[in-house]
Amino acid sequence: MRRLLVILLLALPHTAGLRADLPVPPQVLEPQTAAEAWNVIRLATANVTRLLKEQRLDEVPQQVALCSGALRTLARSAPGLEQRPLIDAQTTLAFRCVNDTAQAGMARLQQSCDAAFARLQTALTALGPAFAAADVSAEIYACPQHPEMVTAQENAQCRFCKGALRIRRIPYTDLYAVPEVAQTRLALEGTPALRPAAPTAFTAQLQKADGTAFPTDALIPFHGAPVRLLLVDQTLTDFHLLTPDPAGAAAFTPKVPGPYRVWAEVLPAHTAIPEHPSADMGGEFKAMDRSRHDFIESLSATADGLHFQLTFTGRNGGFPPARQVSVMRLHVTDDAGQSVTRLEPLMNAFAHLTGIYDDGKTLLRLHPVGGDILREDLRGGPVLSFKIYPPRTGFLRLFCQVRVDGRIITAPLGVQIPQ
Repeated sequence: MRRLLVILLLALPHTAGLRADLPVPPQVLEPQTAAEAWNVIRLATANVTRLLKEQRLDEVPQQVALCSGALRTLARSAPGLEQRPLIDAQTTLAFRCVNDTAQAGMARLQQSCDAAFARLQTALTALGPAFAAADVSAEIYACPQHPEMVTAQENAQCRFCKGALRIRRIPYTDLYAVPEVAQTRLALEGTPALRPAAPTAFTAQLQKADGTAFPTDALIPFHGAPVRLLLVDQTLTDFHLLTPDPAGAAAFTPKVPGPYRVWAEVLPAHTAIPEHPSADMGGEFKAMDRSRHDFIESLSATADGLHFQLTFTGRNGGFPPARQVSVMRLHVTDDAGQSVTRLEPLMNAFAHLTGIYDDGKTLLRLHPVGGDILREDLRGGPVLSFKIYPPRTGFLRLFCQVRVDGRIITAPLGVQIPQ
């Protein structure tokens, strides 16, 4: 009789809320073939390796847990009766190592997590010879619009939309991420001198590293569009979020003569890691000296008749520490103090938070937990939860954007990130 494999739940009451909400399709959670399963294992373990290298232990449990469904599929596979004892022994050991890695990650024990993950890799290496080499190293292709469409066949088309499939990637984090090798850079064209209150048109060109144009079809739409542009002046007070047209043309009305920093928000299909290449407009953007411009902590703000309040619910209940995942909540009320429950979808979310550090170089994009909002008739509020991973200490300006009654409202907040 085959040994029963018990999958332990990877959650502890006091830490479960601190893990990132990694968006993955069902085909990743429950692969149907040995090739799909090995692909998930290979991608997930590569992501764990990177998270451990960056000491992002809070995010290890959810990433390593992706191996569980794949191991279940492999445990059910029967390449040959002579391989059954090996499959039973190594999948059982691998399940135990997945659990050990997750628990050490949630307890933030780096050495224990490293050791448990090393044992998992050893078990997987021993398991590999029981399967066809082509399955162990298989690439899986998926449709960006229909992720349920997966195949190991290269150059296949989606049976739903007939679009070309792309190599499947699993992002190593849904929070702050920096690609090891950037795929994109940003160039601005046609930028005149900036004049306060005067509409300014310009063109943003997304490029490859060699300066050639980066094709839009090599991007995955992110929150409803392949490219967004984010602009802020060097005092971190005038913020704009734009959606350029397919040719990269955009326009805004500056409040100051500049300089402004412009970021593009894109998601290259090759890596599935968001990138934010930047360029300056109206002069060189320089970090402001706090002795010349005071960056004030402000966890509440009022804009256009709405009041915005941030609270933090991390381990210590205080400000989110650097290099750890924390939870924060945004509460929206009106002038009368009544909760606002009519937040409209804006770029597939009920609110957006854009964090910009006082050095003007580090950018965070935060969206409420719970996934994309894909129906325009839905309404949200008054409380929205966010996960945040501040990559370093320092002052972080947070621009909150919501849409109410068809109007986009922007409120500036700020927090000093401690050690």
